[in-house]
Amino acid sequence: MPELKPLHVVLILAIVAIVALYVLGVGLGAKDESSRRESPTQSAQELRERFIKPEPVDATELAATCAFQEGVLVLPSGGSCRVDVKASDTRMRSLEVVPRPLSVVRVSLASRGKPSVPAKFDPLKEAKKLDVAKEGADLEVTCLSAPPQRPICELGLR
Repeated sequence: MPELKPLHVVLILAIVAIVALYVLGVGLGAKDESSRRESPTQSAQELRERFIKPEPVDATELAATCAFQEGVLVLPSGGSCRVDVKASDTRMRSLEVVPRPLSVVRVSLASRGKPSVPAKFDPLKEAKKLDVAKEGADLEVTCLSAPPQRPICELGLR
């Protein structure tokens, strides 16, 4: 039998060490209880909130810097409005923005809390449902153009 060179011995020992670490990692990982500290009811609640349609934002949770009545924002042509979507106990909510006919608006929703990419629609062409986290969000609405017979933009919020 040919004699083993030092390089061969090192390679064999490295392979044995890798296999041993893999077996130990899998064995200890199967017995790790850290991921099971969460109660089953809490896990079920999180899954339900994630996959079931979120509740709509209530009108009392909205505070606007412009006229806001019966779920409709009213802005002058060229004007801007900020809407504060207040924090809530609900993990995820939905806010539907509905453009009114002949009103051309730009909408931007920035969530508070965790860093996220703002949802921007320039212009908003159709109704959109936007997700709002429990920390709340800031909605910025700008009237780009209004109908000539009525120089205001309207945007429905539900």
